[in-house]
Amino acid sequence: MKHSLFALLILGLISFGCTSTNKASTPDTTAQPNSGAAASSPSTNSDQDFVTRAAQGNSAEIELGKIVAAKSKNPSVKQFAQMMVKDHTTALNELQELAQSKNLNFNDDLPDAAKALQAKLSSDTGKQLDKDYMDSMVEDHQKDVQEFTDKSETAKDPDVKQWAGKTLPTLQKHLEKAQQIDAKLNKGKAVGSSPSGDGQ
Repeated sequence: MKHSLFALLILGLISFGCTSTNKASTPDTTAQPNSGAAASSPSTNSDQDFVTRAAQGNSAEIELGKIVAAKSKNPSVKQFAQMMVKDHTTALNELQELAQSKNLNFNDDLPDAAKALQAKLSSDTGKQLDKDYMDSMVEDHQKDVQEFTDKSETAKDPDVKQWAGKTLPTLQKHLEKAQQIDAKLNKGKAVGSSPSGDGQ
């Protein structure tokens, strides 16, 4: 983790002294291939940050989804968690290939917030598990949709921009489904009539 932060700091320092607008696919001949500084063009620094956040986000969705898919008794929540594992595994694999082709660092370590939620979900049971998970899925996907919408329009590297645009509809579908399930869970809790919030 410290190595990744150090590499990003190096990239930031390099950007101040370089006005090149080369794409990430153009290797930096002054950097060793595996030094972590290959993507040193200023135009790709924001793309690198996005790739790192996206990799960690996808990894989090997969790990959290696995926990809930195994533990939840609510068919809707369980099915959603299984969809998270499947769709985000696909997205993560695509992103890894993209990062490698562009000489971008690929770090899919779980963020601290995801680790904290992972621990909470591991100890949660029943309705609390479902609610904590779905609340987080709505919040996470609202942020994801916003960021991917932005990157699909502003990413400097055309392939990063294309991947963001390609992935965006899936995230929008996830958000819509998460909001539907979360609303049912909250409604069931509020009126005390539907213990699980199941149904169409």
